[in-house]
This record gives sequence, C-alpha cells and structure tokens, in this order.
Amino acid sequence: MAKVKATKSVEKSKSESLPEPITKSNNTYYYIGLAAVLLLIFIIRSNFVNVPFERDEGAYAYSGKITLNGAVPFKDIGSQRLPGVFYCYAVMVTIFGYTLKSLHVGFMIINMVSAVLIFFISKRLFNNLGAISAAIFWALLSMNMGISGFTVQSEHLVAFFALAGIYCLLRYFDKTAYLWAMLSGLFFCLAFEVKQTSFFLGLCAGIILLGRQVFEEPRNIKKAIMSTLIFGAAVIIPIAIDLFTVWKRGGWEDFNYWFFDIRKEYSSVITFEQGIEYLKMNFKGMYENYKFIWVMSLLGALSIFLTKAKWWIKLSVLGFYVLGFLTVMPGNHYYGHYFLQWVPTVCISAAAFIYTVEELLVSRFKLKSYARYIVLGVLLFFTFSNLSALQKYYFKVNPTQLMRQVYGLNPFPESKVIADKLNTMMKPEDKLAVFGTEIQMYFYTNKISPSRFAGSGALLEFPSKKAEEWQQEFINDVEKADPRFLVFFSHPISWMANPNVKNLIFPWFDKFSAQKYNLIGFADMYDNTTNYVWAPEMDLANNPPKSQYKIFIFERKKS
Repeated sequence: MAKVKATKSVEKSKSESLPEPITKSNNTYYYIGLAAVLLLIFIIRSNFVNVPFERDEGAYAYSGKITLNGAVPFKDIGSQRLPGVFYCYAVMVTIFGYTLKSLHVGFMIINMVSAVLIFFISKRLFNNLGAISAAIFWALLSMNMGISGFTVQSEHLVAFFALAGIYCLLRYFDKTAYLWAMLSGLFFCLAFEVKQTSFFLGLCAGIILLGRQVFEEPRNIKKAIMSTLIFGAAVIIPIAIDLFTVWKRGGWEDFNYWFFDIRKEYSSVITFEQGIEYLKMNFKGMYENYKFIWVMSLLGALSIFLTKAKWWIKLSVLGFYVLGFLTVMPGNHYYGHYFLQWVPTVCISAAAFIYTVEELLVSRFKLKSYARYIVLGVLLFFTFSNLSALQKYYFKVNPTQLMRQVYGLNPFPESKVIADKLNTMMKPEDKLAVFGTEIQMYFYTNKISPSRFAGSGALLEFPSKKAEEWQQEFINDVEKADPRFLVFFSHPISWMANPNVKNLIFPWFDKFSAQKYNLIGFADMYDNTTNYVWAPEMDLANNPPKSQYKIFIFERKKS
C-alpha cells in the first residue's frame, strides 16, 4: 500500500513539473492559431505580388521557362548550381504560370506550406505552444526585408525542402517505416539540388537518423544501418541520374567548367576577413525589428539542455541551428537572401526557447495553471509589436521604394517599366537583346535571349580562359538574330566588369548600334527618381542623360 502511494506521489510530482500535455481538446485551439498564422501570411504576401523581380529571380524564372522548352542545363544555361534548381522553377512555371503575379502567388503557397511543416515539426519536438510559436516566428522572419523575404528567391525552396525532410525524418522515428527515411533523403536531395550549401542540413539529418537508432534503447543496429543507407541513396541516386542526363545531352564539359572552375573563381573573390565585414553590415538590417526571434533562437539552442526533452531532441535543435548557419558561410558573400536557408532552424530553435521557458515556469515556479498563458501573452506582445513597427512594409507596399531600400540603385524597377513600354511596341515575332545581367527583361517581355548567355554582363566578371571566346559567341549570336530592340544597361553593377577581363562587347556594341539602330529612349537613374525619356520627345543635344546610371533603348533602323 505504501509502495502504491509512493508511486502515485512520484507520478504527481512528474506531472506537475512538465507543461500541459498535448490532448485533442487543446489541439483545436492551436489549429485555429495555425489557421490565423496562414491567414496572416496570405494577407502580408498578397501585398507583394506586384513587386518587380531582381536579377536572380528573373534568371531562375527565365531558366525554368526555357528548360520546359528543351534547354539543356549548363550547355544552354550557365550556372554554378545543379540542374535541380531549373527543374524546380520549371515546375513552378508549369503550375502557377509565367507572370510576375503568378510566381509570387506560387511562392506564397510554398511559404504557407512551410509554416504548416514547421508547426508539426515543433509540435513533435516540443508541444503545442512550441508549434504555434515556430509558425509565428516563421511567418514573420521569413518575410524579413533584410533577407529578401518578399522575393521568389531559390532559398525559399531550400527552406521548404529542408522542412519537408525534417518532417519525414520525425515521421520515420514514429512509424519506423523505410518509406519515411527515403522521403526524408529525397527532400534533402531536392534542397541540395537547388543550392549545394544545404548539404549541412542533410548531413545533420543523417547523423540524427543514425545516432538516435544506435544510442537509444531499444537498439536495432541492422535497422539503423538500413535506414541510413536508404536515406543516403535517396540523396545520391537522383543527383547521379541528373548528372547522367546532363552528360547524355551533351552538357558535361560545360558542367565541369561552370560547376568547378567558375565556382572556384566566385568563391575566391571575397576573403574571410572581408566576408566578416559583410556579415556585420548585412546582419544589422536582418536583426532590426526581429531581435526577439534572433535572441530567442540563440538562447533556445542552449537552454533546451535545461529541459527534460529527450537527448536527441536537444542535439537536433542545437545541430540544425549551428549547421543551418554553415549554409550561409561558403563563399563569404553573406547576401541577405542566403539567410533564408537558416530561417527554418532559427525558428525551431526560438520555439525551443518558448518551450524551455514554459517548462521552467512549471517546474521551478510552480505556475502550471498560468505558465502557458504567460508565455503566450509575451509571444503575442512581440508579434504585434513587430507587425506595428513594420506595418508600412507589410501592408502599405510601394514596390519601387521597397526595391530602392533593399537593392539600392540596382535597375530592377526600371527593368519592369521599360519592359512594359516595349510590350506595347513589340509584335510576337520581334526579338530582343539585353546587354547586362538583367535577365528579368526577357521574363517580363516573354522573349528568348538570342544567345545562351542571357546575362551577358557576367561575361566580363571572371578572368577565365573562356571569357573572350564566350564574349565573341554572344556577339555573333546577337548579330545573327538581328533583334528589333536592344536594351543596354550602362550600369556598373549590371556588368560587374573585371579590369582583368578584356572587354570585347562594349567597342563592338558602339559600332553595331550606330550602324543599325536608332536610340528611341533612355532611363536616367537617381536616388529618389528615374527620368524616362522616349522619342519623339527625346532631345539629346539639349537634355542628355546626366546620371552615371543609365539605360538605353534602341530600335533597328528601317530598311
């Protein structure tokens, strides 16, 4: 009898030291909360569907379109990434359409599905409150202006695939069916195909998959090895098939050059010391107005070890948090959108902090009846503070001002304005050639570049052995196509010209345009405004463009 009482006493003590367990009754409230988060994402991102693309977004969308038309990766599309990124954008174009608004809507849906995934991942790792916290953190931080959250950048896909991979990994632990291990590996493969730095997230998942089964009772070494092999095969085999397809279609030589030689040159441009300075400069914008999430994530990665969570959960939170940051480091560039790969594990780690605080309030301060409401109140306070501070950004978007604020004097708004003007002038059979890296011009006009080097500005970037050969190929392609319109970006960022690269394009263009084309318009770019001047109002003698950032539009002379 005494033993029974003692057992009940221990059970009561344990129950009072833990947060409220998950039940069907309190599940309902959190599912309503998840629906509210999804509605918030929809409302916010709906305001960004008309924001113009920057050059990377335009390049991915354009590459997806020509991939559907039969273009061979590396042979017809130059890239430092694996072909999976083109196939993913080809799928997005197929499903959602080839317009600015449709692709923004597509990535809105990707973002919402990611919120659902991070909710169920955190629900499995922590509890309901941790789950809704992670979803809220994701909704806000993934929209961070400093990390280009409003864009259709490829890192959004990396985050989605990584979350899907983590979710399937947790399902494997619950079901121990090899199918879930295979699906987890496949999703991490897709993340790797889109951007190779996501390797670190897949590595962490593989270590957790093997480690938990080896070190946790009951051990099943055979099943641990088999599931890890299936996971690894699901990562490696699709990549091997992908590269075999590239070889079979004649793109192997170009793959080796782009993927290894050009990548090496790109990675060596910025030193480690310069990279740290870029990190300090760029992270300031990401940190502002989102301090509470970043701070919670750091604390959560450490404080989770103070809880009664299982050891593999603690190591998973810390591992994904640390290795998530490693996805940003290679190359030392630290561009804002690179951090989108880290955001999922940052949000999970921040949710771990919420879970830790709730557990400590219950176990240390005996506030079981109030702990959840205290933490939820603080969470909502920070959430509404963020929404209030950034209401102009979230709900009153001015696309041109936003692009200026994030990208400075890059000619992204101008590309859209000029493309819209050309669309009123061009016939379906007319051709267009863009000089610079503004591939989004081809996207807006639904035209195909006359050359495989759609981003011709990159031909002057690296002092590679093929620099002059590729410039000459581009020149020959344009001359052969004889396009009706030319758009020349007289803009240093659009060309990224390296002084060590011999420039064949500029002197040729001056002669070619003078002989065969008339200047019909230009854009004169300043900090606060851009002056667009079109013929016949154009008067170059008395009112020439004065800014150092200019865009010239030419039309072929009539015979």
